[in-house]
Amino acid sequence: MDEKTIVGLRDNSQSALLAAIEIHNKPIFPYRFEVCIILIINAWELLLKGYLIEKRPDIKIIQDDGNTRPFDDCVAIVLSTIGKDFLTTSESINKLYEYRCKVIHFYQDRIEVILYSLISKNIILYHEFLLKYFEIDISQRTNLVLLPIGFKRPISPIDYLSNESELAKSSDFAQKFIKGLVDSIHKLNNEGIEDSILVNYKMSLINENRIKNADVIAAITKDGSQASVVVENVVKEFIITNDEGAQKIRIEEENLFKTIFTKTYKDVTDYCQKNYSDYKMNNEFHALLREIKKNSNLHRTRYLDVGKETGTKKDYYSKDVSKELDKHYKRIEKR
Repeated sequence: MDEKTIVGLRDNSQSALLAAIEIHNKPIFPYRFEVCIILIINAWELLLKGYLIEKRPDIKIIQDDGNTRPFDDCVAIVLSTIGKDFLTTSESINKLYEYRCKVIHFYQDRIEVILYSLISKNIILYHEFLLKYFEIDISQRTNLVLLPIGFKRPISPIDYLSNESELAKSSDFAQKFIKGLVDSIHKLNNEGIEDSILVNYKMSLINENRIKNADVIAAITKDGSQASVVVENVVKEFIITNDEGAQKIRIEEENLFKTIFTKTYKDVTDYCQKNYSDYKMNNEFHALLREIKKNSNLHRTRYLDVGKETGTKKDYYSKDVSKELDKHYKRIEKR
């Protein structure tokens, strides 16, 4: 097969995907998700066959009986060719393909929020695949960031917060399908892949009347048995202590260095240069920094290997380090 065949498959694939997006965003279109998924699978089938023709000439796309190679075979061969980097995409495609093959069974099931999340992520994965292996940015052809307007609000993360699961009202087919989604996510996690086949939502529950006085924002982690404390800008003051009797909270390390320990060594020295008249970057200053590093409320070290605390590391200081510096240096008088 020649280059013209590959270009034809690639272009028709993009047309099928854009048609799926257009249909999804039409204000009145019954059977919306079913038609979208059929078109998305068609888009992937054309694209993956174009990829195999170009990258795997040893694979016969047109078989001896005149039919093209089955779609699920194409997905499996691309996975074996690319490897782990394609695993999330293959799981996403396979779940959509499963839905398409059994679509008649899902017609009365209310799992739109699940389908929306699955489709949204799959389109992102399609865009990334097309860009990486064909060097085509489909977002340049059209604005994929669409804001639907209608008589009802769009799907919201709040839809997930309910006293009664929609899954309990669904058919056996729908329940098995959703269980399959969970199994796919577990499969990816077991392979060390944090990326999901669903669009991720982050939620916060806020008492709007008291948010200005809130100490922390609580969030549920991936581990459902634990709750972590995500420290946002609403946090006014807290103390890190080694006191065994103190109330304990768990703070994600990523948020610790995003919200509290945000000042680098350069930030500290720039601050001193700008605010103190008697500051000098000398042995006395570095001796003071060594003392500051002993205070866990003022300093933390971030390691590349967090678990073992080994390898490359970097020092970070909290905003309260300025209060400690004020005790040792004279501020420049502002006129």
